[in-house]
Amino acid sequence: MTNPLAKHFRQPQIHLRLPSMGQWYPPGTLDMPVTKELPVYAMTAKDELTLLTPDALLNGQSTVDVIQSCVPSIKNAWAMPITDLDAVLIAIRQATYGNQMEFVTVCPHCTRKNEHAADLGLISSKITCPDYGDTLKIEGLELFLRPQNYKQFNQSSIDNFEQQRILNVVNDETLEEEERVNKFNVMFKKLLDLTVEQVTKSVAAIKTDDGITVEDRDQIDEFFRNCNRTIWDAVKLRLENIASQSPLKNLDVACEQEDCGKSYVTPLIFEQSNFFAQGF
Repeated sequence: MTNPLAKHFRQPQIHLRLPSMGQWYPPGTLDMPVTKELPVYAMTAKDELTLLTPDALLNGQSTVDVIQSCVPSIKNAWAMPITDLDAVLIAIRQATYGNQMEFVTVCPHCTRKNEHAADLGLISSKITCPDYGDTLKIEGLELFLRPQNYKQFNQSSIDNFEQQRILNVVNDETLEEEERVNKFNVMFKKLLDLTVEQVTKSVAAIKTDDGITVEDRDQIDEFFRNCNRTIWDAVKLRLENIASQSPLKNLDVACEQEDCGKSYVTPLIFEQSNFFAQGF
């Protein structure tokens, strides 16, 4: 039986064209409309409550649930390339609260707080997809790069958080020296592994000079644990150059204090924990 309230269900508020244009999504994880524009719905009360769950927010599950609720064309947000993450989150916030987002900065000149309003529509229009098309050729190898997916990106964030916790323990002067050294050794090894993983996750395949293409994840990881420094530095530099293409790194603002009024640059960072806080 048709629900008589169905016509009052939420409707798409905006339509989003993904920066990736659907690249790098595994089969079955994205239902791309013919128009190439994904309908975006406002968050429900359940979605907002989901973002209040600390554990789910930390492990990424709440973000995945909200994305799949508000952008149903994305069937598996864990598989979404991170090139689309900011655009999708901004679109959900626009659909829920409108184009304006208030944020607070501290003027580096007068050290006083300033309240600003960012135009999310304008910011979203500047988001582009970095170019992963050019392969990296070095020492007889051809490396094919790709962005990490959200699951890999989120795991890296969790690992960084854990490393920070260990670092705090290592700096605890109440611990015995031997215990601090042991904990430092454990932390240092994990940090090395994490650094390697950050690079290898963005390598989709490696083609050898005799025409063999290697896509096996374990074999690629093993290669980077044993390759020379030249190859490692070249891949790391290429990924850093790709990351630098992001137009959302900084925002130009001006101090609103009458006796100051100086301009300065502030980082533009989207944290799920406070990005959607307006509705709470």
